[in-house]
Amino acid sequence: MSSWGGITSSEMAAIDENAEWLGVPRALLMENAGAWVARIIYQWLGGVAGARIAVICGTGNNGGDGFAAARHLAGLGAEVAVILVGDPEKIRTAEARANFEAARAMRESIKLFIIRSIEDLERVKREVEESEVVVDAIFGTGVRGPIAEPWRSAIQLINSSRALKVAVDIPSGLNPDTGEAEDVCVHADVTVTFHRPKRGMPAAADYCGEVVIAPIGIPPEAEIIMGPGNLRQALRAMRSRAENVILLEPLPDESRALMSALEVELKPAGVLEEGVIYAGRRINLLKDLKEYSWAVGFGISSSPRLISIIGEDEASQLGINMKMGLRAKYEIYSRKASELENMIYIVGREFDLLIGNSRWRLSWMNRPLGERGLNTLIAATLALLARGVDCFDAVSAAGYLAGIAAGSGYDAALNELKRFLKD
Repeated sequence: MSSWGGITSSEMAAIDENAEWLGVPRALLMENAGAWVARIIYQWLGGVAGARIAVICGTGNNGGDGFAAARHLAGLGAEVAVILVGDPEKIRTAEARANFEAARAMRESIKLFIIRSIEDLERVKREVEESEVVVDAIFGTGVRGPIAEPWRSAIQLINSSRALKVAVDIPSGLNPDTGEAEDVCVHADVTVTFHRPKRGMPAAADYCGEVVIAPIGIPPEAEIIMGPGNLRQALRAMRSRAENVILLEPLPDESRALMSALEVELKPAGVLEEGVIYAGRRINLLKDLKEYSWAVGFGISSSPRLISIIGEDEASQLGINMKMGLRAKYEIYSRKASELENMIYIVGREFDLLIGNSRWRLSWMNRPLGERGLNTLIAATLALLARGVDCFDAVSAAGYLAGIAAGSGYDAALNELKRFLKD
């Protein structure tokens, strides 16, 4: 959660996964996304009965949103053509496939075209040119770099249309994080983006057109909890080369197994060199060290690049109140996070709080942590920092694994980490 404004594509992926973990399945989010696209088109046209609408879809979740939108539009009386650019056998998720199969089964109300080549696009050129609305559901937030055929020509076909052009989540071809188009990009009249605007949108007004932010049922907790999406986000951000981890105080072998799984080399106390340091309760030693990249320890210190682990009583001395409603947390924690010099992890009685660097996140799963959870938190944080993960993202991922260890033991946390590493 970099801010309460625009978010990156990796942050959005983490939020989606956390939402499912909290009990809101991706299929429901996709259904709501499709319904919102249909609703915006209905409002824009003042009704869609008899309107010709072409929905051009890819094989990812953006395409799944498009299939769902097509079904809703057909139910509202529109004459709908679904144009799948790609092989139906390569539709990537179960949710997108279910919505494709539903659209394919609607033989009377939806015309379906499968486009595997540039030549196939000629068959649908007239369909697109004669439509009142063209929906772009090709790529969404996942596109990077040059665009291959026939997707490139499909984007050019959309842009050549005089119809109202509606992009699903983000115009295809646009980098959602930077707002740059490295190759061809859909020039939308309207972009229906989900949950929150994507970070690159302000720089891409010419591509996005009017932006509608559509709530699709993601709970606020999905964005502020330390969940599985944060673990996946951290693992995807790891560097191939790991720094050394230096232990000034020991950690149990059971928690250190997490570090071995992440291919991190440990150095014993007394070996002081550049790397990530676990200072434990000896954070006073950090003032004499200059070369470390990050340190983790108990207590408050002015040492740079320190992640401080403290309890609720120490937190209250810093003016951090753990007993507030959600609205107050957004306001007060956000302000406090921007004031803190170091990252602070508060081990609470009912929930933990990670705060600092203008961000904050919570976890109440299997809290209080206890010894197993705390050791797992420390070990996973050290290892992810050593692999080059952003400090806030590293601790968020570690906080998720810590809850598993607290509730089910070290082996359960290690197995969960290994499961994610295989994905």
